[in-house]
Formats: sequence, structure tokens, C-alpha cells
Amino acid sequence: MKKIYSCMLLLASLLLFIMGDGAKWNLNEVPLYHEQPATAFAETIQSKPFITEREFEQVVTLTQNQPMYMKQENLVRIGELQANQAVAIIGEDEEYYEIRVGKMPAFIRKGQAKVEKNVIKAPLHAERLGAVKTAEETPVYSEANRESGILMQLREGYRYPVVQEENDWYIIKVGERAGYIHKSSAEMDEGLPVLLYHQVLPRKLMETEMSTISLEKFEEQMAYLANEQFTTLTSQELYDYLEGRLVIPEKALIITFDDGLLSSKKYAYPVLKQYGFTSPHHIISSRLDRGKGAPAFDGGGLLKYLDAEDLKEMTDVFQFEAHTCALHELGIESGAGLVFEHSEEEIIEDLKLNLHHVPSAISIAYPYGQYNDEFIAAAKEVGLLIGYTTVEGYANMDRSNYEVNRFGMTEKRSFKDFATYVDGDMRWP
Repeated sequence: MKKIYSCMLLLASLLLFIMGDGAKWNLNEVPLYHEQPATAFAETIQSKPFITEREFEQVVTLTQNQPMYMKQENLVRIGELQANQAVAIIGEDEEYYEIRVGKMPAFIRKGQAKVEKNVIKAPLHAERLGAVKTAEETPVYSEANRESGILMQLREGYRYPVVQEENDWYIIKVGERAGYIHKSSAEMDEGLPVLLYHQVLPRKLMETEMSTISLEKFEEQMAYLANEQFTTLTSQELYDYLEGRLVIPEKALIITFDDGLLSSKKYAYPVLKQYGFTSPHHIISSRLDRGKGAPAFDGGGLLKYLDAEDLKEMTDVFQFEAHTCALHELGIESGAGLVFEHSEEEIIEDLKLNLHHVPSAISIAYPYGQYNDEFIAAAKEVGLLIGYTTVEGYANMDRSNYEVNRFGMTEKRSFKDFATYVDGDMRWP
């Protein structure tokens, strides 16, 4: 692994030498990627026994169909549990039985039902295989047979976690029980779009397109998301989705900002707030309040950053996340990220300083998209759950939670590319 990093750094130095001292190398657009092959979850899972009969102390059988809900700010209906189907409950209150869909708590209103000790066919694990998307109300069968009884109906337009793939079926875990979704009625989820922005400026103020998008183009993109009824997610919700513990709408995405530039307050914040969107915003804490006295928005010169008071004012839109304290720099000789010149222990200390200013952070955006095993280990050590890269693609369960893909948005990107990506139609080599 370290040989790979050394080769990457050597290549970076060589490219800089060839391009000359006056050249600008935008590492946000040409990152040094650290890619690993997707984990073959299905192969690992299929090598083990999968479904067995298990006895549970509390198994509920409804006498009539009941809607099933997940809890967010309000209860959101995600399907309907069918009558005469036994599922294990993990808790209850005066009004609801609590079960699990995948690893996510779900709730069924109490009514006429029988609760008793019972035996059901249960998957032996709830490891994530992926998720499926429903274009219409979708039946979940009690067996891998369309003549068998229907366990539940999934709601249209959502992404549901599945734990296994078996011939023509996807297997979902409902109330600790195996349910079967026929492949003809749902499609495998390609993953979530994650957008990456840095600087938003009115076109007349732009002096460069490097890591910058015009306010006019940004407004067009956000209006499209609103018109198409997209839901924005937090890094925590992305984590829960990747871990198979959250059902989310098909039209969901994450809008991320990096660096903590003042332009995000002046131009991006009002647009996001107008549409009710939220955004993880990754802060370089050593640059908070940097640039006082400089021109506020000089696209080609000194950049001006948010200060601590700005952060407090914008928590209704932005969740402020980690982007290192003092490691968002390039090595003078190598031209590669400063992080490669530091040990895991030194990175941990830097992240602790960063988290002092953004204590609620659960994600890290790697500076210039560059990272290594030491950086990932440091992020885990300080309690961060998500690592955002600059590798382009969808955020899905094929990759580590510390190698989440993003799609960089600058003035150079066409609206067609933007729409194709957020609609889930982009194809990657």
C-alpha cells in the first residue's frame, strides 16, 4: 500500500515539474485518488448458511393490514404489514409495536393482534448487500414464490435495504423475518448522488472557474431539485442509509460544501434556505475569520472565510463538519497533500483541533480529496463516521463509508450533466 502512495507522490511531483512553476493544478478537479475495489458482500454472505428457524419471545400477528411507519420529524409511512403474517417485535408503547426493517426501527399501530412466543424463519445476519428502489407499490412475499402469502407491501418511490440476493429474488429483513422481493418489481439502487460545491459567486464577480460556480447556475440547479421534489440528507442520514438502517426516498441526495468560504453565507445560504434544503459544510478551522480587511469576494485573489459567529447564524441550513484544522495545504516540494507528511497520531491531533470548532461533526472531507490508511484510521479514532472523497460516482454500499464518492460542481459542468447525475442516470466506467 505504501508503495502505491509513494508512486502517487512521485507522479504528482513529475506533473508539477512538467507543467512549470506558473501552472495551476486544481487538485479538487484532478485529485490523487485512493481507490479500492468494491467489497463482494454477496459472495461473502452466500458462502454461509443464511436462513434458519428461530424462536422469539414476542411475535405479533395482525388480524388486519396495518400501515408501517418510520420516525423522522413526523411519522412517515413506508409500507403496509399484511394480516396473518408473524413478525418479531423489539418493543412497544401505548400506541405502537416496534419492529425492524433491516436495522431500522419501524412502527405499527396497535389494534387487533395476537402477541405470543413463536418460531419464524429469520436471516442469520443483517449485513448490508445494498438497497432496492420501488417504482410502484411492491409486494414482499413470505417465500421465494409468487404464489406464497404477501408479508408486506412496500411504498412506491423509496429505497429499502436488502441483505441477500438469491436467483430472481432480493431478500429483505422485516420483523427479524426473511421477506422476498421479486427482481421484476424493483431495481437495485445505484446509490445516492452527493454534490460538492466550494465557491458560489455572481457571474459578474467571477475571475476564475476553478472550484467556483456562478450564482445563476447554482440557482438553476437548486430550482430543478425543488421542482423535482428532491429531499436533502445530512451526513448522519447518509451514514444510516449506507449501514442499512434507514429507508429514504428515491429522490434524495446530499449537497456538500467544502472550505467554509464567506461566499457560502452571502450567496448559497439564502438559496438553500429558500427551498428548505440542508447541507453538510466542511470547515477548515485554522482559516475561520481569515481574510479580514480583504475584498470579500475576489475570485482570483485572497479568499475570505466564515467566522465562528457566521457558523452560529446558519445552523438552520448547514451542518458544520470536519475538513482538518491545518492540514488543508499542499507540500512545497511534492505538490501533494500535507496529510501525507504526517503520522496517524499527528492527524488525530489536528482533527481534534478541528472538532473543537465543529463539535457536532460526524463526517470529514479529505483536503483536495487526498487520503491514506492513516487518515482513515485517524478519522475513525476521533469518532467520524463518513469520509468524503473527490472520486466521482454515486455513494453506495459497494465502497467503505470512509470512501464516499462525490460529484464536483463548477461553472464548467453542464446543466445536462447535473440533471443526469442527480436523476441517477449517470454511467461510470
